[in-house]
Amino acid sequence: MFSLLPIVLGLTFFNCLSKSYRLVLLLFALYFISDTYSLWLVMARVSTYPIQNLQPLFEISIVTAVYLNSFQKNETEKWVKLAAILSAIIIIFSYRQNTISTVGLTTQRLFETVVVLLYFNKILIEARVKNILFHSMFWLSSGLLIYSAGTFFFSLFSSYLYSDTITNEEFDPFWKLNQILFIILCLMSSVGIWVCRYETDNLS
Repeated sequence: MFSLLPIVLGLTFFNCLSKSYRLVLLLFALYFISDTYSLWLVMARVSTYPIQNLQPLFEISIVTAVYLNSFQKNETEKWVKLAAILSAIIIIFSYRQNTISTVGLTTQRLFETVVVLLYFNKILIEARVKNILFHSMFWLSSGLLIYSAGTFFFSLFSSYLYSDTITNEEFDPFWKLNQILFIILCLMSSVGIWVCRYETDNLS
C-alpha cells in the first residue's frame, strides 16, 4: 500500500512535477500493480516467478526514461542507454518461468545503483542546485540507491533464499528487510514530490 503514497501525492502536485518525476509515478504504478497481482496469484496458489522475473525489465525501462531527461546533451546519456540495453538483454536471456532469475534481479539492482551514482556525480559537477534538500530528484535518487544497494545481496542469493532448503523462519528476516527498504523508497520519493514546489527557485 505504501506504493500508492507517491502516486496520490504526485497526482495532487502533478502540475509542478518535472518531466522526469512524472515518469516516477509510472514506476510506483508498476510496483502497485505487480504487488497486487502477485498477492492475487499467491492466494490462488499460482507461482509468482514470472512476475518477479519480468518486473526488472519494465523497471529498468522506466528508470532509464526518468534519468535520460537529466542526462540530455551529456556524454553520460549514451552510456546509460547502452547499459540499459545490455541489462535488458541479460534479463531477457536469463528469464526463467519456474524459478527465480538471480541474474535478472541482480542486473537490475546493479544498473539502478550505477545510474543513481552517475546522477549524483552530475549534480556535483554542475553545482546548479542551491539546496539539495529541496531538489526532488535527490530524494528519489537517495531512496532508489538505498533500495537497490540494500537489496543487492538479497537478489544475488535469491536462488538460495527461494529454494526449498531454507525455512520460512530463515527467509522472513530477509523479506522483511526488503519490504522495509521499499517503504523507505516510497517515503523518500514522496518527500521529493512534496518539495517539487520549490524546484524552480532552487536551481541556479
